Amino acid sequence: MHKHLLLTVSDDPSALFGVRFVNAFFQNKEQVKFTLLYIAPTGQKNAPPASSGGAETCDLALEKAMHSLITSGFLEENIFCKVKRRMLSAAKDIIHEGNYGLYDAVVLGRRGIGRLEELINDSVSIRVLEEKRTSPIWVCRKIDPDRQHVLVCVDGSQESLRMVDHVGFFLSGEEQHKVTLLHVAQEPADTQMIFRQAMEALEENNVSPSRVQSKVVESSNVAGAIESEAEAGKFSAVAVGYTGKGRRGVFTIGSVSTKLCYEVTGSALWIG
Repeated sequence: MHKHLLLTVSDDPSALFGVRFVNAFFQNKEQVKFTLLYIAPTGQKNAPPASSGGAETCDLALEKAMHSLITSGFLEENIFCKVKRRMLSAAKDIIHEGNYGLYDAVVLGRRGIGRLEELINDSVSIRVLEEKRTSPIWVCRKIDPDRQHVLVCVDGSQESLRMVDHVGFFLSGEEQHKVTLLHVAQEPADTQMIFRQAMEALEENNVSPSRVQSKVVESSNVAGAIESEAEAGKFSAVAVGYTGKGRRGVFTIGSVSTKLCYEVTGSALWIG
C-alpha cells in the first residue's frame, strides 16, 4: 500500500528540510507518493493559477524538491506538484489541502515552523487544528540525515494509540526502523497495559515485536524528558499524540507542544 504525503515547499529552494527528512528516512521508496505544495503569497502577480499535475506549473523550489526526491530514489510517477494562491492564511490553506486530499501526513519544513507558530498563536487556527485536521503533521527542522528509528510517546490515551498506529503504518513493509515506546510518568499508571496496547497496534501493522522496546522515564517536565530521550537515542523521528487544549495526555496545545516544536532538533516531530 502506498503512503501519500503532502510535502510543503517554500519559496526558498535551500530550505528543503522536509525533503531532506523523507530522503533519509524511507528505505522502501517505491511505496511512497508525494504531492508537493507551494502556497503562492498574496499579491504575487505572476503566481501560477491553482492547479495540480506536472512540474511545468512549479517554480524553482518545487523543481528542486522534485529533483532531490527522484535522485534519492523516489519514483517520478509518484511525485505531483500543486500550486495554490494564498486564500486565508498559509497555515489554514495547508490544513485545508491536507484535509481535502486525505493525505497520510502533512510534512512541514523550516518555513512550516512559522506556519505552526501561526497555528499556535491564533485561537481561530487552533480550533482548525483541534477539530478539522485529518492528517498528522510532521515538523522537520535542522534534520540530521544520519539518525534512525522512531521514539513514540504513549500514555494510554486514544490519541497516543492512534499515533502508534500511524507509526506502524509508515514502518510496515520493508522499512527497518526500530521503535522505542516511551512513557513519561508523572503519577502512577498501568504501564504494562499502556505498552501492551501500543504493541498490539504495531503488530496489527506487521511491525515485529523484535523491533520494539519500551522505556519508562519519571519526570515532571514531559517536554524536557522527551527531548532528552530523542537526543540521547539519536532518533530520526519523535511521534506524539495530539489531545487538544485542556485535555489530558502526553501532548497538549500548551507549553509541552510549544517546547517540542521549538526545541526538538535533529529529529522530525510527528504530531497526531
